[in-house]
Amino acid sequence: MDKMMEYWTLLEEKFPFVLGISGNILSAILIFIVGIMVGRWVQKRIRRSKIGGSHLDATLKPVIASAIFYVIIAMTIYAVLIKVGVPASSLIAVFGAAGLAIGLSLKDTLSNIASGIVLLFLRPIKVGEFVDLPNGSGTISEIGLFSTTLKTADGLFQYIPNAKVWDGRIQNYARHDMRQFRLDIGVSYDTDLRQAQSVMLETLSSAKDRISDNAPTPPEAFVMSFGDSSVNYNCRVWLPGNNWFNRASELRIEIFEALGKADIEIPFPQRVVTMKKED
Repeated sequence: MDKMMEYWTLLEEKFPFVLGISGNILSAILIFIVGIMVGRWVQKRIRRSKIGGSHLDATLKPVIASAIFYVIIAMTIYAVLIKVGVPASSLIAVFGAAGLAIGLSLKDTLSNIASGIVLLFLRPIKVGEFVDLPNGSGTISEIGLFSTTLKTADGLFQYIPNAKVWDGRIQNYARHDMRQFRLDIGVSYDTDLRQAQSVMLETLSSAKDRISDNAPTPPEAFVMSFGDSSVNYNCRVWLPGNNWFNRASELRIEIFEALGKADIEIPFPQRVVTMKKED
């Protein structure tokens, strides 16, 4: 023990500068570790908290949590550099130059951040809504500072840059209280077209949960074209927007069954080939 004290005294006398730097480096490492831990703790607390109620919903919480985390990390790095002896004036100059360089080299990343802010401000999409984007379709899982997380119908997660989400077409299926069902279907040429139209209209009118009071138009069935092997109809009716795939599937089955009961044929594609014999 006495020898250790002697060595320590000798170091203080001979190498005071080294001891000072070592102490500052250890303090800087400790500050950095504590800053990372505090940042992650705050980020998790904001994501899981109920602060803000409906004003701070699941769409906005991840962005606020990420922004605060990056602010804490930036403050931690600043404190670490100050602790190791870097002058504050030099840090400001370095950060300014670094910010300019980063802005020029990471313009796409900054574009993602700007697009993310616009998405959060205008709210064309929210967490939990089913949307169709140019890069895929699915349920919004999270809108972050850099990317939007999409959960597809088959359970896969897609991470789409915010700039591509905002620059493309956004079809939000969760914003519709009602939606028009449309079906293109063909019948054979020997069919009584008015009878087929009547069967389709009757099926559409008796569809389950059909919207009748506030529907913009009544059920419709039009002859649209004469195809190569069928006369083509277009059927339309307004249904509730929720649980859409099940509703549309059930109505397609009902139309198919109604046409079958009326002995109306839905033909396969046909082609007539004429063979000529040489004289």
